[in-house]
Amino acid sequence: MFADARERVGAEFIEIDANLPMTVKQLKETIASQFESLRSLVEFGRIAIDNDFVCDSEIIGRIQTQSVIALIPPVSGG
Repeated sequence: MFADARERVGAEFIEIDANLPMTVKQLKETIASQFESLRSLVEFGRIAIDNDFVCDSEIIGRIQTQSVIALIPPVSGG
């Protein structure tokens, strides 16, 4: 979790219940349903897996135990 997302859940990391394979969009929906405080951030935020941004249609088939999935909240400014 970064910035506002971390503040909303009060933690740097969260754990979710999810069944793979799933799309990134489904992952975002799962996060939003399990953590209501993140709903608006998930809707407009991005997901990165192991430091690479992934699009909503990408399928997550398998996650390595060392993989890092990051929720990047939307940013504004110049």
